[in-house]
Amino acid sequence: MKTAYSRKIETLVKLSAIINSSLDILEVLDNGMRFVEELVDVEASSIFEVDPASDELFFRVLRGEEAQKAKKIRMKFGEGVVGWVANSREAVIVPDASKDTRFCTKVDLVTGFKTRNIIALPIINKGELVGVLELINKRNGKTFDDKDLEILTIVANQIGIAMVNAKLYARLQKKFSLTRAELKKTQEQLIRSERLSALGELSQGVAHEVRNPIMSIGGFARRLQKKLQNDKILCEYVDIILKESARLEQMVKDIEDYTALPEAVPREIRLSELLQNALASWENDPLSAKTKIQLNTLPEGAAVYVDMAQLAQALVNLFRNSAEAMRDGGTIAVSTSLNEHHVKFSVRDNGPGIAPEDLPRVFDPFFTKKTRGTGLGLTTVNRIVTDHGGEVKMTSVMGRGTEFILSLPRFATECQRVGPP
Repeated sequence: MKTAYSRKIETLVKLSAIINSSLDILEVLDNGMRFVEELVDVEASSIFEVDPASDELFFRVLRGEEAQKAKKIRMKFGEGVVGWVANSREAVIVPDASKDTRFCTKVDLVTGFKTRNIIALPIINKGELVGVLELINKRNGKTFDDKDLEILTIVANQIGIAMVNAKLYARLQKKFSLTRAELKKTQEQLIRSERLSALGELSQGVAHEVRNPIMSIGGFARRLQKKLQNDKILCEYVDIILKESARLEQMVKDIEDYTALPEAVPREIRLSELLQNALASWENDPLSAKTKIQLNTLPEGAAVYVDMAQLAQALVNLFRNSAEAMRDGGTIAVSTSLNEHHVKFSVRDNGPGIAPEDLPRVFDPFFTKKTRGTGLGLTTVNRIVTDHGGEVKMTSVMGRGTEFILSLPRFATECQRVGPP
């Protein structure tokens, strides 16, 4: 048979397990109060928290029928039984609420609940009043007694620790800017990374299987073209086969290039050298002829720590994306900015812009609204920048153009350096 002492220990262990089960304070306290309600056998329970700015008590947790109706009610210090407990910092048992002058009917009037008896205790942590624990209506016609008070004293102490820890956790979240939006963004980035990795493996397998049949189709089509030189109609059909075969061969090459993208090997280089490398590569692209690159003045001698070949590829992909959008030609404005820790590249065009519904998908593999291309250009840009520990941001206005901003760490840590100091 369990002794009173063993029951107290068991209660403490179970409640501690509940309180330490999550960092969500509302979930923890709600689960804890559900356990307490069953332990003491009551109809309703609540935890009031102190608002130091107004010397009022507000509901942190409220359980029972019609509880939601009373959520916004506040009690002043000295008002009602909980206000009395807050003022005196003493526990109280009220056998008959209707005969106790300290009882306030405010909550009962809002909820329609009938309070018969009450037990309330101060929640104190390290000498500071944190709140008030209140349980209402002992079941089966019973009233609260000293045994309930003994058990609930343990409960109040545990709840006080949980509430203080929750406040500390909230301050840490604010201090390190761990907002829900940022956490969600990080989660989405991780999901995207895993998805791209899996998709890369799948695409590589598909490309390997498709390459040989496509080359065979192209080879036989070229033989047919030689044999059918006198039949214009059939020659036109063969031309279509050859063009589409070439497009598929290019698609296979693009997929293989993407999946075989090597790990970045950053080295310290001059920013001007990086941009000159990218512009030289772009001049060899057929689309460069109809566009004009407008390059801002670079800081003299400015250095960055990146994989030059990969960053140049990322910039060229952005140039190509802008040129393809500006079918009749246009200007691509390229600018850079840097501070002690970061470097930013901006590539802005004056093309037609991107439809709002397409913006969330522009970095997805194989997403494209163009008649040609694999849709891997911007995906590759995003991958290169992410591998460098940076991020890509994009803004686009229909009819006015699109801007991509690549933001990367300017320098790596010493343990990451592989190039000259």
